[in-house]
Amino acid sequence: MSDKNNIQGFELLRFNHAGAMQLKDGRTVNYGVIRVTDNEVVYYTGKGLREMWKPNMNEEEKKRAEELKKISEGENGEQKLMDSGHITVTKFDDIARVMF
Repeated sequence: MSDKNNIQGFELLRFNHAGAMQLKDGRTVNYGVIRVTDNEVVYYTGKGLREMWKPNMNEEEKKRAEELKKISEGENGEQKLMDSGHITVTKFDDIARVMF
């Protein structure tokens, strides 16, 4: 199990917070926290944030956002959004630092 205390900025990983984190493989990813468990964080990806929570959406974007939100509320909704790349799970062991 990862030691969360060794992840710089870990305290930012809390429900409904959005930001960016650097993974140990060198990638930087955007996140919007859905929940934090004992050893991983479940979050909206950059794609999910842009398509579901973007401010000042036009009508077409609003319609798509509502469709995605309905999927998330339905049976196996979270898994469906994982399959489409809107949500993902990252283990703490894979996080180098949380930047904001």
